[in-house]
Amino acid sequence: MENTKDRIQKEFEKIWPNAKKNITKVNKDLSKLMKKSEKNLIEVYSTVRKRTEAVIMSAKREELYYELGKNVTSLLTSDQLKNKKILDIYSQIQQLSRKLRNKK
Repeated sequence: MENTKDRIQKEFEKIWPNAKKNITKVNKDLSKLMKKSEKNLIEVYSTVRKRTEAVIMSAKREELYYELGKNVTSLLTSDQLKNKKILDIYSQIQQLSRKLRNKK
């Protein structure tokens, strides 16, 4: 029994240096791959986040155009430029348009 244990120990001692070297190499390669993947994921997230924000702002702008249209149609043409609600909605549309241009 002791003889078998010694043989296994000797075989292990022969194999271990190469195995250790290979394990270390695989670990380094895996670390590099993980760092690249993390970088790519961050880039994709950033791009998706910007696009999502742009879509949300576009939808909000369209909603404001709808509100503006509703309010404009209820007024006479001479009163349109004096109405504070219309001016406020138009101002919000302009702000969102500027933000969208800056995002692109």
